[in-house]
Amino acid sequence: MWKRFSILIILILAGLTLNTVVHAYLPKADLIKGSGPEVYILENGTRHWIPSIEIFNEFNFKWQNIKVFSDLTIESYPQDDDWRKYDDHPDGSLLKGSGSEVYLIELGKKRWIPSPSVFINNNFGWKYILEIDDDDLDDYDLGDYVVFNETNRYPDTTILEGPEQGDILETGEIEFRYSGSNPMGPVSDLDFETYLKGHDDDWSYSSSNYIKEYDLSDESNRSYSFYVRAKNKEGYYDPTPAIINFQLGVSSYYQKVEIDDIEYDEDDFKDDNIVLSNESNEIIDITGWTIQVKGNSLDVVQAVRRLKAPFTDATNVNIRLNPDDELIISAGLSPIGVNFLTNKCTGYLDQDNFNPSLDTNCPYPNESDYSYLNESCRDFIDDLDRCELPNYINDSAISLDSECTSFLNENLNYSHCYSEHNQDPDFYNDEWRMFLNRTSNDVFSNVSDTIILYDQNGLKVDEYFYD
Repeated sequence: MWKRFSILIILILAGLTLNTVVHAYLPKADLIKGSGPEVYILENGTRHWIPSIEIFNEFNFKWQNIKVFSDLTIESYPQDDDWRKYDDHPDGSLLKGSGSEVYLIELGKKRWIPSPSVFINNNFGWKYILEIDDDDLDDYDLGDYVVFNETNRYPDTTILEGPEQGDILETGEIEFRYSGSNPMGPVSDLDFETYLKGHDDDWSYSSSNYIKEYDLSDESNRSYSFYVRAKNKEGYYDPTPAIINFQLGVSSYYQKVEIDDIEYDEDDFKDDNIVLSNESNEIIDITGWTIQVKGNSLDVVQAVRRLKAPFTDATNVNIRLNPDDELIISAGLSPIGVNFLTNKCTGYLDQDNFNPSLDTNCPYPNESDYSYLNESCRDFIDDLDRCELPNYINDSAISLDSECTSFLNENLNYSHCYSEHNQDPDFYNDEWRMFLNRTSNDVFSNVSDTIILYDQNGLKVDEYFYD
């Protein structure tokens, strides 16, 4: 039986050497925190948040035992359920009741530490002994007592294949292969649990399989930590799970915005164009994205949304694609000097100046607006197509009718259409136009190329190959 005074004497004599021996295979229950107020209990390489002072005190934890680490270190441990869900002390706890006996909690059982020399030789710390009620201590079944030289009971886990540490991947389909060593039996007795931080909510049981596959193509997270830990049939976990940190180089917008089409071999290279389309249900800002083509980067820049004359004085905004919106990027110069969002009136600006042509969905003038004009003028207007600028030079009946020509010049053009309809709920179309303003040197290869679309962080959004 231990005596309190002998413990104190041994503590004083051994105080300078307690930290010189480390047995990595022994379980460890540490209180840890980062720069924030959150305190965690660390058990078998997994942290659990202690959500209240009441729970902290309920387990008789000691404030002076809290170890402060960098936030990066804290975040390196996978986080499991809050400690409110647990009734027992964590594995690795040192407990005593009103008597002098000290116990190690392991696999839910209490293991008696029979002497101070056994305590010291196993690198236990005196300050970590927690005093609890005898009734609570009696709730634990009694296991084997701790011996002077504890043999290793804990398996070790090794990741055999998968991303390299710190890799930046360009595919969301990832496979890990792993194995372990088992000091208490054959490797075939090991089961494994995996946890992908940034994707999983909890450890996932994978039985004795040695492979874990993920498809992260639709993930919004870019940084991940993959953990795997072995467990032998006796119930001992690897207290230091194997870990691989990696980044998914695929954008969170991966294949939400797609390279929909490309015209790369037009008669005039300035008419070459590429089409991006938003295939998602989100509104996506693509300004600042780049298109990699033939070793060159083409930047997606701003454009004019409210296209009011004079166009070059209009305000540029970021190009935000609504669901099903398209951006057509042409190699040549903009016929009107700016990039822009098309609307129900922009067909008036086409006049064979754009490739591909602008949609001609301009509103027809109301018949009541020109009912006062003579019949030949009304017929002339009725024969016009949508967005057609009136050309009456060779029609003397119209050109000599000043009242008719005044109406035509004032009402059948982009400026008047914009003025009349820019507040319509359906005024804006689903198509943006952008121009690379190239006057020499072909942008797109006329033979074959792989074109890659990257987001503002340089992560792949889509890839398009043609030949």
